[in-house]
Amino acid sequence: MQTQRLQRTPSHDIDRERVRDRLDDALRYARERDYAGWDPYDGLNSPVLEPVARNWFLRLVCMHGVHKAPVNLRPLLRIPKERNAKGIALFATASLDAYERTGDREYLAEAEDLLTWLRENQSAESARAAWGYNFDWQNSNKFFLPAEYPSIVASVFCAQAFVRHYEVTGEESSLAVAEDTCRFIREEINTVECGEHDALAYTPYDEYVVVNANALGASLLAVVGDATDDEASLERADEIVDLVLDVQDEKGAWYYSVPSNGSHLSHDNFHTGFVLESLHDYLAVRPDERVREAYEKGLDFYRRRLFEDDGAPKFEHDSSYPRDVHASAQAIRTFVKDGSAASLDRAAQVLEWTTDNLYDDDGYFYRRRGRVLSDTTPYMRWNQAWMCYALGSVLRHVP
Repeated sequence: MQTQRLQRTPSHDIDRERVRDRLDDALRYARERDYAGWDPYDGLNSPVLEPVARNWFLRLVCMHGVHKAPVNLRPLLRIPKERNAKGIALFATASLDAYERTGDREYLAEAEDLLTWLRENQSAESARAAWGYNFDWQNSNKFFLPAEYPSIVASVFCAQAFVRHYEVTGEESSLAVAEDTCRFIREEINTVECGEHDALAYTPYDEYVVVNANALGASLLAVVGDATDDEASLERADEIVDLVLDVQDEKGAWYYSVPSNGSHLSHDNFHTGFVLESLHDYLAVRPDERVREAYEKGLDFYRRRLFEDDGAPKFEHDSSYPRDVHASAQAIRTFVKDGSAASLDRAAQVLEWTTDNLYDDDGYFYRRRGRVLSDTTPYMRWNQAWMCYALGSVLRHVP
């Protein structure tokens, strides 16, 4: 459907009232569906494919066959629409940001309902506050993670929603949930020796070192450690950030994993945004000139090399397509949190491009625009939750 463009001035001014309207429409779309939906990687939730997916290779074939099919096979394969814990956390955070900006308690009530659901749906596989995905997930040939088994990335995003609730309301019990997630990271996530560093693995069950996962873990440890005067978390955050800085290349970029020669991605868009936002949040509580320089160098690479002139997000620094809504959302959040004039201008460009190209006036966001094929399936976590998260960030951080 034809959309109305978000207007902006020739500088970086963003119409926050229009952003709020768009957020309200997107939240309404999700709420009417109980925040449940399909996911790009939920192919292994199919009862039709379950008998076939017997080893890592066949699981990959089934998962990516559904993921990359030119049409949505999920209805045919009887894949259910479900809630995803990470998506719920993003919706909750967006509502908290909107509440803080507007004072409208309906946002707060909705966020607290979602946080209650997160409390009640923690992973049974951990003694701590930890979360996983609602589907089996095969990560290449690196590891297999069954549904609801916890990972560092899902757990960090869920914990961050509780931190945000604490920041907005002062509710100590929410901070305690995030503190327990920090214990999960320190005590249950595997540690992998990487040169002089003790890196974090992706889960308690593997030894795969992913740069953005380490950065996310460090940021949560730093923010919560600072709020609770927890020296163990602060020291661990410092150690992990040292790793993140050491694997930054001379351009200011990061590969997806360590070692870089084993990384299936080079310098991709939204994972770079994860690293930058994580360093930004770490610096807010642990000022350090070396970290600041790495952040600024990485941010410069990100702004210059991972976007087209009109704000369209490139997939990787040397590959323009597909244009992914996840990259758009993370970019908007990264840039508005940075807050510099150059970043706010880029955020406005990305927001305008995304509205023009990945938004339907019914209130949902598409996933991707490809060079030839596009994916317009309204995935609840990947599309809707992430763009609500981004729009809430605009309300929070743009004056």
